[in-house]
Amino acid sequence: MEYIRVPLSIEAQFLTNGSVRPKRIILQEESFEITRVIKTRRKNPLVVPAIAPIEYTVLVEGYEKKIYFERDTNSWFSVKKIAKNN
Repeated sequence: MEYIRVPLSIEAQFLTNGSVRPKRIILQEESFEITRVIKTRRKNPLVVPAIAPIEYTVLVEGYEKKIYFERDTNSWFSVKKIAKNN
């Protein structure tokens, strides 16, 4: 299996304490509401390159998803597993 980094557009709320709360994921022409942030931590996904991202475990349409925010590049992404062609 291979993993790829998938860039995301995220609507987020920037709070007065400096934290960021993702509210909605926009992927292509679809929009998905983030109903809850379950956990936030500094975690680098080991399968794709990243610069000290914050990992958000979020609830989207009843499913737990992991999204990442890199402050250094101001970018959001997720990790997708793909079948490797042999």
